[in-house]
Amino acid sequence: MKKNVKMVTIETPDHLELQFQLAGIGVRFIAFLIDKAIQIGTILGIVLFFSILLFFTGQMAQFVEFLAKAKKGVWQWLIAIGFLFYGIVMIGYFLLFEYFWSGSTPGKRYQEIRVIRKDARPISFFDSAVRNILRFVDILAEVYPLGLIVMFLDSQNRRLGDLAAGTIVISEREARSPAVLDVASAASSADPELQTAVAAMTAEDYRIVSKFLSRREELDTEHRLRLASEISKRILLRNGQEKIGADPEHFLEIMETLYRERTRIL
Repeated sequence: MKKNVKMVTIETPDHLELQFQLAGIGVRFIAFLIDKAIQIGTILGIVLFFSILLFFTGQMAQFVEFLAKAKKGVWQWLIAIGFLFYGIVMIGYFLLFEYFWSGSTPGKRYQEIRVIRKDARPISFFDSAVRNILRFVDILAEVYPLGLIVMFLDSQNRRLGDLAAGTIVISEREARSPAVLDVASAASSADPELQTAVAAMTAEDYRIVSKFLSRREELDTEHRLRLASEISKRILLRNGQEKIGADPEHFLEIMETLYRERTRIL
């Protein structure tokens, strides 16, 4: 049974229309819980490390004595430093992972979702900084009361950080039929010549291939086969290659899959 999912169509700077499935609120919350568990584990690990360090250097007794004798003002500074450290870990975790992992964190990667800009490009360091600093507005007592309300009201499931940074969270999960799985399998084992052809594909090539694959059902069999062959030859002849195979449509499916994977990584 097909799930009710929200889709968004984005026109890229190259004037390509790409369609993405928006990440659901529940999926995003589970990803957040996973990331939160990792963050808490990291903080506890750091505290444990310094505790062991103080113990083995013989400074533990002096540190405990210092805390016992600390005045109220000192305790206020220690608490403030603790909150600052916690905030740095929380924001730094999301910021660094999202920037270096192309919009993903361990939690997001586990849930197969990621953050992209509203023009479908990978997020920048500044984008990640804006959306994650605003977690302090969305969050309260480790839940997202304001963030959840905004996400429910927004048509693209965006929280305040996403609205300010111009980002959306998409799902990379696809309900794959056996045919799609076959394409993915063939793409993953594509020969070097095919990989070279994909590397030489332009945005215009991809637009033509994508448009053909999305509208091929409207064509009669003869016209559909001839058009698939012509598009395939156009791409391959640029590299002095002619090997298409018996099924040019399947060939274009593989090309489209490889191109999407290549541009996503880049």
